[in-house]
Amino acid sequence: MKQISALLSWVFLPLFTPIYGLLIVLFLPVQSSSFVASESLYLLDPNVKFLFILLFLVFIVMAPGLSLVVLRLNKTISSLHMESKEERLTPIAIMTFYCIILYLFLMFQAENALIPSIIKAMVVGGALSSFLAYFITKKSKISLHGMGMGSLFGFVYMFSVPLEQAPINMLITVLVVGGLVMTARLFLKAHTLKEVGAGYLLGFASQVICIYFYP
Repeated sequence: MKQISALLSWVFLPLFTPIYGLLIVLFLPVQSSSFVASESLYLLDPNVKFLFILLFLVFIVMAPGLSLVVLRLNKTISSLHMESKEERLTPIAIMTFYCIILYLFLMFQAENALIPSIIKAMVVGGALSSFLAYFITKKSKISLHGMGMGSLFGFVYMFSVPLEQAPINMLITVLVVGGLVMTARLFLKAHTLKEVGAGYLLGFASQVICIYFYP
């Protein structure tokens, strides 16, 4: 059980969950009551989908991941698990920084690039949850895995709202996987129930609010 919990924790690292969300909305065959939502996501040209995935890999996975390795090498953090809340502050700030950089990159593309608003709003939601997590972590520990899974569910849920037929099976799958990941964190004694719950709620609320109010 410990090995399975550790595997779940690695597969669903907070750095990876935006990629999973992006893959879901780009490749889930759905119909939408909104022409823009339909044409901008599932029916996008495969080359455009690849560019979105590449951008997220660079700014959300590779750049923060390399930054964490550098922090580990210069002993700013004692391990990549970042068990103490003090060690988490710099990595969380780095995550926030790269989310902002990615958002600015998307914003300053040519107007005819037609970047879907929900993708830009997801990045804003990621920046917001990381920003808030930074200040929460100054006071108490919060589960970044919980935050990542909450963000994933919030993003997929908001993506599903305008659809003619909501992808219930996908929503249930994301919800169940989130529960398994949080259970794994509890089993590994990495967090308390309060910490994983707070993380999940923060991630979910940040996505819902940012996507709902994004212009």
